[in-house]
Amino acid sequence: MNGEFDRVLVANPLPWERTISGPVSKYAVEPRGRGDDDLSARHWQDRSFNDDTYLLPPTDVPGYGYAVVRTEDLTPNEGWPFDERRVVETDAYRITFDRERGGIAGWWDERLGCEWADEASDYPLAGVVRERLADPSGDAPRDRLFRAPPAGEDNPDGLWNAAPDLVEAEAGADDPWESPTWGYQRDWHAERYGPERVLSHRVYRTPHGYDVRQRLAVEGLDSAVDLRVTVPHEGAEVVVEATWEESRDTRPASTYLAFPFDLPEPRAHVDVGGQAMRPGADQFPGSCRDYFTAQRWVELSNEHRGVTVGCPLNPMVQFGGFRFGEHSREFSLDRALLLGWVSTNYYNTNFRAHQPGRVRARYHLRPHEGAFDESRAHTVGAAAEHATPLVQPVAESGAAPTLPERGRVLNLPEPPVLVPFVRPSRAAGIGDASIDGAGGTAGGVTDGANPAAGADELDVGLLNASDEPRTATVAPGVFGVASARTVGQLGEDDRGRSLEMSDGAVEVELAPRELRVVRLSAEVSR
Repeated sequence: MNGEFDRVLVANPLPWERTISGPVSKYAVEPRGRGDDDLSARHWQDRSFNDDTYLLPPTDVPGYGYAVVRTEDLTPNEGWPFDERRVVETDAYRITFDRERGGIAGWWDERLGCEWADEASDYPLAGVVRERLADPSGDAPRDRLFRAPPAGEDNPDGLWNAAPDLVEAEAGADDPWESPTWGYQRDWHAERYGPERVLSHRVYRTPHGYDVRQRLAVEGLDSAVDLRVTVPHEGAEVVVEATWEESRDTRPASTYLAFPFDLPEPRAHVDVGGQAMRPGADQFPGSCRDYFTAQRWVELSNEHRGVTVGCPLNPMVQFGGFRFGEHSREFSLDRALLLGWVSTNYYNTNFRAHQPGRVRARYHLRPHEGAFDESRAHTVGAAAEHATPLVQPVAESGAAPTLPERGRVLNLPEPPVLVPFVRPSRAAGIGDASIDGAGGTAGGVTDGANPAAGADELDVGLLNASDEPRTATVAPGVFGVASARTVGQLGEDDRGRSLEMSDGAVEVELAPRELRVVRLSAEVSR
């Protein structure tokens, strides 16, 4: 039905089949202008972060593929009923919310028979914590956090790296990490506090679960904090989101979301570029152990159970406590406290001393039974990164080959082999295929060049995220593969070699932790 906007295409960019549901922008269902009008203007679907005019029902979408859904099957959001209950229950969880401090007071797991929220903690789970200098007075407040060595004969520019032995000389102790005169200052006097009050607490009942929304008054911010916790009827993942406006105050301050888990003998893992890193154990001497930057996920677990936390928007975390400036030589973890470090202006560099404007945070909490499993963690992190349904109207102009209404673009390997990217190997890529549906076809399934003109080339990254050799298989789907060869990691073709094909599929041998790039000559299968 070319030109008729009665269907949307739901894409799954991950290699494994997923059940996708969630908000769909009105601009995907009711786009401005028609597909056959080349001058019509389109509104980007991410124009509004909270655009949930429609809801996509749970839809099974093939790995690295797509499925077509009729717009009449979408659920219009006409306003969900709400109440102010303190406890929400599903088949998986019983979650008790804190209506005085905000966040979660209790989280009982029906499947595992355990409590996840540390009730002895100073903060509720998903609680907002503001941290600042206890004494805000003085002309140079950041000097209480970090002191650069002064300029002198041996250090004419006052640069830290110009006097590497200055810390030891000034420390006056056998251990230069103890209370140095210069550098990061340990045991600085911090004031930490939570919300002054909960302005509102509403529990919305949606077709997919509970949507719990709290507004929290927090001193030092330019707005209330909008805290949102999504508890699904089905599935094990609880999503915590928060938004607020930072102020123009230049005094040093940080804002965290605290996640104190009830988990004895915890061990931490951090995703560092697709590799599971154990703080302390997998770090070079002298590396920072006070805080960490994650690619997609972090985890706290023991031999029996744990929680993987997807952090697609906010990569910085601290473990066990507030550690900024501790300059820890060793990493230790005596309690399962995860701090999502959302905003800060502690830096004393060329950034502005204030960072006003909207702040967004999102964390995906996925409890599990059993010890840490790297493949599972990568799956959680990738799914968190692609949590919002990727939807576009099917009806767009263009003549192109027809495709089925559901299919895989390519069959790609699953963890422990990761697929960091699939990208065109030249400026023009694969695209402009159309969907085969009742009544006709429509174009614009993917973006790039027109495969009807012949085969194009794709570069597929394959990363073995394990300590064992692996064989990765790339097989045809909607796109057929005519040939394959290896190229350099940046796409350079100077060391490429052809790979053997079998029934249109190619197998690639990967050493432990190896990244290889395979260039495919691909086209839409007729």
